[in-house]
Amino acid sequence: MKKIAILTTTRAEYGLLCPLIQRMQTDNAFDVDIIVSGTHLLEKYGNTVKYIQDDNINIAYKVNIYREDFGSTEKEASESVAEGLKAFAGIFEKERYSAVLVLGDRYELLSFCVAAMLFRIPIIHLHGGEITEGAVDDKIRHAITKMASIHFPSLDSNAKRILQMGEDPKYVYPVGALGIDNIVNFELIPKMDLYQELGIPEGRTVAAVTFHPVTGEEKKCASEETKTVMEALLESGIYSIVTMPNSDVGGEEVYNVILEYKEKHPDSFSLHKSLGQKRYLSLLAAVDIMVGNSSSGIIESASFRLPTVNIGDRQKGREAPLNVIHCPCSKEKILEAIHLGTSDVFKDGLKGYMNPYGDGNTARKIVDILKGIDFRDVSLIQKKFWQIDWNGYYGE
Repeated sequence: MKKIAILTTTRAEYGLLCPLIQRMQTDNAFDVDIIVSGTHLLEKYGNTVKYIQDDNINIAYKVNIYREDFGSTEKEASESVAEGLKAFAGIFEKERYSAVLVLGDRYELLSFCVAAMLFRIPIIHLHGGEITEGAVDDKIRHAITKMASIHFPSLDSNAKRILQMGEDPKYVYPVGALGIDNIVNFELIPKMDLYQELGIPEGRTVAAVTFHPVTGEEKKCASEETKTVMEALLESGIYSIVTMPNSDVGGEEVYNVILEYKEKHPDSFSLHKSLGQKRYLSLLAAVDIMVGNSSSGIIESASFRLPTVNIGDRQKGREAPLNVIHCPCSKEKILEAIHLGTSDVFKDGLKGYMNPYGDGNTARKIVDILKGIDFRDVSLIQKKFWQIDWNGYYGE
């Protein structure tokens, strides 16, 4: 039996990992430890560990790396990585894992992966090879790729970037995006029931809004850009369901601006710390448009053929489906994009469109592949750099 530790640190990442965790925990080939850390354990971010518990997922370890008054500053983020490194080293000293598994590009993952690397534990990485030029996540994602030995990118183009980084082609498997599994498998909440539950007024054009700080820029820009987005939403006349930004540096400034607009204009905005994966996906299925700079606007929204306005540079470089309208963080340009996205012409152009990020079978594919991997393979720890030339030849 293969003993694998899976780390989850945020509400969004857990929502993506959930179908894989559930499949692995019910498969006799695996003994799975779920390690919960990051904003899951903070009341400020909705204490989202409760969603894991509600799903009857057994949690092996809770690792608190933040103070309760965490304010998403550079110093606090750096200190959380240090706290995590000490805590995860303690777990790895006690446990004997065949491998560990992480998804994405959050800075909280760095300490987990560094500790696993030093303990010579193979790292499985999901969603590597992607590009988000406007966020520091880009550097973190590529750093994790170089520490990891087994890769499950979402697209062929992302797999090619991983190969460009010298990774072993034998262990690079483009399998699609896990988020699509939830869309296919969840019984979503009916629109009228959801609107009643969230207090969404009838007869209004409704937007799902998630806006995160652009961590590739100075922190002072976060509040200014958020004001621009909120002003555009207000002027558009639509009703906005806003979810809380993540814990990136600058997230506190973004949250405070959103809260200010929500309190001043309660007829135009509602703010939610966390909707949970089922309600969030049900919202995407029900609303008229999505606005912001979240990765879910790039990856999951296409499954609903939902017009999506992607603002600014945070997701720059990520492969975007046809439902995504890119625009700079300018009130006039955002209003133009919203007007285009809510038009019948644009919506008609999405009829029959299929999401390029997957078909809802990613978790099954990953489990089947992991069953066939011998984690004792020395090349998973003593990695070699695989050269690639212009003819596509790979070799050590």
